[in-house]
Amino acid sequence: MFLLPQHQFMKVKPLFDSFHHQIITMSVLEGNTVGDIYVDDLDNPTSALLNGMNFEVLFAGDPHNKTFNEKIIHVITGHIMPKAKNLQLPAINLYYNNEQWKQVIEQEVTNKIKSSKVEKRFYTFDIMGYNPYQKTLPDNASLKLIDASLFNDSSLNNLNQVRQWVQMPWRSVDHFLQKGVGYCVIEEDTVAGWCLSVFSSGNQLEFALMTEEGYRKKGYAKIAASACINFCIENGKSPLWNCDDKNIPSILVAESIGFKRTLNYNIYQIKID
Repeated sequence: MFLLPQHQFMKVKPLFDSFHHQIITMSVLEGNTVGDIYVDDLDNPTSALLNGMNFEVLFAGDPHNKTFNEKIIHVITGHIMPKAKNLQLPAINLYYNNEQWKQVIEQEVTNKIKSSKVEKRFYTFDIMGYNPYQKTLPDNASLKLIDASLFNDSSLNNLNQVRQWVQMPWRSVDHFLQKGVGYCVIEEDTVAGWCLSVFSSGNQLEFALMTEEGYRKKGYAKIAASACINFCIENGKSPLWNCDDKNIPSILVAESIGFKRTLNYNIYQIKID
């Protein structure tokens, strides 16, 4: 198994084409998202392991490559898990796109390391069902674009959390500002909640959101998410959404503003001790 140089990432594009519900793959290949790719052959890869953001691990290509498969556990335990632990990440997620890769993961990884199955949902946006959130913000709150001026405002609380959310998937804050988009709600001097693009590929943007404790159930998440959708509509972007099946707040926001669930799928998750 070999670590593929970044300038050769596009060699594995055909292997990941079936991951239409995971644009993290193309986001990594295009250089937007932090990631490593391990392959069976540097010149003509037929099997690949993509590690995006140091915890999203996707398998593609030939699932019958015995030599490659036997080395998966060593990459996960020797490289991916230690790095995730060092970054204080809670878990790594293992994605597969067919039954054959599922069996490989079970045989080579989950039978050797304690793991659990997690159900997830994939959403695409239906502009005909778009229902922008109309609630008016209170006088002490405002909607702000996540831009350079926001990151330079030292008077704001929680700004470091927003920066961490940007820096985890994106190669840099500047890269996010060039190719991504996000909005936040500021209540008095605190960033109370935000929605931002975590992955970008072509005209597609995948979004995620967060509302800080103490500021929830005020509609801030829907307001920030609606602003992101408005941006996509005005700029010819296609918004996408992925979340855990048990993440009720994320599901409620997505479905309330016009996202339609198009796929349910499972992954394996390994907790980091």
